[in-house]
Amino acid sequence: MNLTDKVIAIIGGAAGIGAATAELCAQRGARVIIADLDETVGAKTAAAINAPFFRLDVTSEPDVKRVFAAIDAQFGKLDVLIPTAGVLLGPYLELEDFTVEMFRKNYEINVVGSFLCAKYAVPLMKKTGAGVIIYVSSAAAGGVSSSYAYGSSKGGVLSLGNTSAGKLAKFNIRVNTLIPGNIATNMKLSVIEQEAKDKGLNFADLTRESKLGEPAGMAKVLAWLASEDADYVRGHITTR
Repeated sequence: MNLTDKVIAIIGGAAGIGAATAELCAQRGARVIIADLDETVGAKTAAAINAPFFRLDVTSEPDVKRVFAAIDAQFGKLDVLIPTAGVLLGPYLELEDFTVEMFRKNYEINVVGSFLCAKYAVPLMKKTGAGVIIYVSSAAAGGVSSSYAYGSSKGGVLSLGNTSAGKLAKFNIRVNTLIPGNIATNMKLSVIEQEAKDKGLNFADLTRESKLGEPAGMAKVLAWLASEDADYVRGHITTR
């Protein structure tokens, strides 16, 4: 798998799946860009792989526009977009206890954020006549999520990916959507911690029973999808 000189923007790349993917892509020769709302962790992650870092609020269109303009100015192209930024709010809340504000924030970050990043990435890909977008959904999109808002918003990401795959193919832009299962990210671990607290269970035991995969495992899949080795792959990919 060769990513030499591929320009890859990883949104939400400060930690978790995004950070693991940034590290692996850089190891395989890509020119990686990390963008994240968390400046402290994001800058540290970027510095470790000698990548530029941009602070980015994916819910702000002017902010997204600014970052992709900077990518264009610095690199002159964009080969791959991987928007991994996401949030899970309201785990284990009953529907009647969910606030509209909380529900909307899940959608603003998970769905609208993915849309905005793609909106400003696609013109850069059209300049070179090719590109790859890899959205990140979740097994929660097709199962029972701990959060009404998270599960349904990740369903939105999956649908966005399916629609994008069909409509962007004519521009030689390949679109895939990754559907991870239970992965040991900070977000997932915080949900398990909340469940343990609510049910009076042992956090370590519950974590072990969850049989979590590692972000590094997802990074291998994402790096492969970003490469030309995955040129014949279309649609969504389900993992452990």
